[in-house]
Amino acid sequence: MSNIYYLQEPAQIAHYIRVGYGEHILADRMRAEGRVTQTGIVFNSSSVEAQRSTLADFRSEGHQLILDTNVAEQSVIGLYSKSYSEAPWASKDAALSEKDFRAGGNRYVIEPIARFSVERGFHSVLSPAHYLGGSEVKWFKVDLESCEKFRELLDREGGRAIDVIYPLILDNSQIKNPRVVSQIASALADMPISAIWLRVAGFGRDATGAGIDKMARAVLALHRLNIPIVMDKLGGLPAYALASFGVTSGYVNGMKGRDTFRTADWFKSTSTGGGGGNERKVFVSGLDRRMNVSDMRRLFDASSTARLVYGCPNPACCASVDVMLREPEAHHLGEQARTVAELSAVPERKRANYFLNTYLEEKRRKAGRSLRLKKVDEEFRKIGEKSAIRLNRMKDALEQTERRLGTISFAPEVLMPASMNEEAPIARGTR
Repeated sequence: MSNIYYLQEPAQIAHYIRVGYGEHILADRMRAEGRVTQTGIVFNSSSVEAQRSTLADFRSEGHQLILDTNVAEQSVIGLYSKSYSEAPWASKDAALSEKDFRAGGNRYVIEPIARFSVERGFHSVLSPAHYLGGSEVKWFKVDLESCEKFRELLDREGGRAIDVIYPLILDNSQIKNPRVVSQIASALADMPISAIWLRVAGFGRDATGAGIDKMARAVLALHRLNIPIVMDKLGGLPAYALASFGVTSGYVNGMKGRDTFRTADWFKSTSTGGGGGNERKVFVSGLDRRMNVSDMRRLFDASSTARLVYGCPNPACCASVDVMLREPEAHHLGEQARTVAELSAVPERKRANYFLNTYLEEKRRKAGRSLRLKKVDEEFRKIGEKSAIRLNRMKDALEQTERRLGTISFAPEVLMPASMNEEAPIARGTR
């Protein structure tokens, strides 16, 4: 391929990483080691004050900084009183209500959000918006008005170059309803936004081929807006598939495997969600899932073949399986960076085929080899079998997706915001 020259570089797949509550120390270490190569870094509004030093370091190195206002979480009974209440405009006593989004009110939150966005030097901000599933669709009109007012207030505060991203937060039934998506697209057509970040409850890294197929065909209805479409809180093969097919412009996921969006606890007064234990996990691409580090250690110790099949093959990332297991987050960041670069290097018209017959095929074969491994316990054999079945079915389903989609115009490539070319203001107290 070295003798082939293209008149235009292929569109690059965008990948953003979220730095959640308490994760800034890990993120800062990854930055210092040169492992953060993502398109941009997303910070929660509730954590910005505690993470000022980390933000300053990322900013000084030229990383794109994105603010999630967390209005969606601050407006539901199950989350408002948790860490999300630390944002300056949030309430510790009650969830945000519709009156908090009415201009002129005593607790109008859009003004302080705009001021905060500019003062803290963010390059892009997720517009204040809510989850629209079920009866929560009532928020859509409020969110549209908030978006327009937010743009106006950003400009007034000196943030004219800051991009506004629209977070479209839906449930699975809504995104699969053509009438609903068409209405949403029409409503967003005139909004002052640079991109849509689509977050769908119940759709995550464990999605099946059939689920990815339905998502791909549903998201195409948003292409008429002619702006980048990024899948939020998604990772693994579903994220790569949607981007490789040109349906989306990229994806956003979190550290420590936060790549699925669920709302089970959002509307419960007392959260029933547990921490899920403290067992460290490592992402194993051949299975497209995270595994307990201790389980993979036993597997690698028992089987040299397993080391070849599931160990990190890139010496620039992990010199050995020992390093892979000792630094699972560094390994996952490196693997995602390589995958995004590999897929982005393929011309758009060939990318879906490459994903199916090279990238996904390799993962499918690796999962199949787990069925032939010796000296493995029964639990791993079951996991391997489940992964092999899922990846086989995924390839079959996505081959049909490629046929159904035919030749489509790719979702627009993500461009850097104009604020990246300006001297961003430094947050007070960071120096």
